[in-house]
Amino acid sequence: MALPLPLPLLSVLSISAWSAAGYLAYLVLYRCFLSPLARLPGPKLAALTSWYECYYDVAKSAQYVFKIKEMHAEYGPIVRIGPNDVSIADPEFVDTIYAPGPGHKRDKDHEKNKALGVDSSVGGSITHELHRRRREALNPFFSPQRIGRLDPELKSRTRQLEIIFAKVKDDGEVLNLSDVYFAFANDIVHNYCFGNSPNLLGDLQLAGIRRTNVAAVLGSVKIMLHFGWLRDLMQMLPPSIGSKMMPPGVRDMMAFRKDIRAQIDRILAGGRALDDEKERPPSIFSHLRDISLLPEPEKSAQRLEDEAVLMTMAGTYSPMLSLVLAHYHLLAKPEIMAKLRAELDANPSSIKASQLEQLPYLSGIIQEAHRLTFGLTGRNPRVCPDETLVYRYRANNMAYAYVIPPGTSLSASTLLIHTDESVFPDPWRFDPQRWISDDDQTNLARRRRSMLAFMRGPRACVGMHLANAEMAVALAAMARWDIKLFETTEEDVAFLHDYHVLCPRLGSKGVRVQVVGPRSAEE
Repeated sequence: MALPLPLPLLSVLSISAWSAAGYLAYLVLYRCFLSPLARLPGPKLAALTSWYECYYDVAKSAQYVFKIKEMHAEYGPIVRIGPNDVSIADPEFVDTIYAPGPGHKRDKDHEKNKALGVDSSVGGSITHELHRRRREALNPFFSPQRIGRLDPELKSRTRQLEIIFAKVKDDGEVLNLSDVYFAFANDIVHNYCFGNSPNLLGDLQLAGIRRTNVAAVLGSVKIMLHFGWLRDLMQMLPPSIGSKMMPPGVRDMMAFRKDIRAQIDRILAGGRALDDEKERPPSIFSHLRDISLLPEPEKSAQRLEDEAVLMTMAGTYSPMLSLVLAHYHLLAKPEIMAKLRAELDANPSSIKASQLEQLPYLSGIIQEAHRLTFGLTGRNPRVCPDETLVYRYRANNMAYAYVIPPGTSLSASTLLIHTDESVFPDPWRFDPQRWISDDDQTNLARRRRSMLAFMRGPRACVGMHLANAEMAVALAAMARWDIKLFETTEEDVAFLHDYHVLCPRLGSKGVRVQVVGPRSAEE
């Protein structure tokens, strides 16, 4: 026979239950009816709880950004997609969110920013002021003029690409271009960051393992976004226990961070101008070590480790995705390859990366690849800390105006903008020509303003010029070879899942090809 609970305990349980019920009732009332965002269109369940987003992100394999697109089709250009989250699908409002001009501050949303675990990097900087200070320290290394100095490095890596093509042709093997371009981008950015290279182009098997493990880590981003305590718990466990519980991708990422930390410690331990640095241009992190613009706390090993992890991973994976997508479409659409080759034939093969980038059709291919890889595929929200915004639009001969209070998490995802048919007709078609000319130059200018692959404004990607230079030299080099796709479809490069960056069909092996040989002379 069960003993009755003591009266004091019953009272505590009863008060707790009534308090919880009262709090939930208040939450429902506030979020659905009293919140400043309550009158915005959108599903009530999304306004009520972030579990709505969690369901589509976790249970539905990173589909919330696509669900948001469906919401806009139902509710219009402004939708409340979370308790404090608003999405606007309007290319004309992009600059208000991301590039409002001097005097307007834009912070990042702390809750949406924590999933990557690089909080003290420039990309992880929450406030406008902190980001500006960190970004100013990096800007000199990523100017077009500074990237131009990398021409010998870029040519050296493209020669390695062609050596790989030649070897694969002779051996009759299948080549995974995803692994090749991962290695290509990683070798370049690692050398730029630290003054040395892992030479993954010399070990494509290792490159494939690392690429697969990075993809696995990215696959956990949504879980870390909604259940960040799991990462904290894993970090609290002793290494001997935690490492056994981690999937291979996470273990590989931890080993990668350990290697990055060793690189940072080596640079910091040397003080100004290590002897082995005097014989070559300074690396990014020796520059950050010596620069007076940053206070000493900003030069701590932990902060620079976060900076280096973000820089090397973003500088590897994003260029790889764009290169793979571009190469796929060049192989799948011979007419595009023919136009590119004709343009390259009209120019000396020895021209520099900066000159290649000016070639109209090659530039169009690069821009179209960036557009359809979508940059950061998530919402990438901004918060106006001290400014009330008003969004106005007209529909069905009616004028609408919605007030967006300070502190609201506001976004316009690249999926929404890059597939807006009023800007990009037939948006899912790979068409480099759309970037070259237009009878109406206003349309071309609008497309350029609507490109968010590198974002816009003061938080635009610092590495955009490096990524474009890498793509220009790599695509020009591969155009000299006849290559055919092997067991690869468009689903292997298409945006089907949002794991912070584009993820194609789950289980994809990457873009695989067979090398026929150097380009035929009669072409």
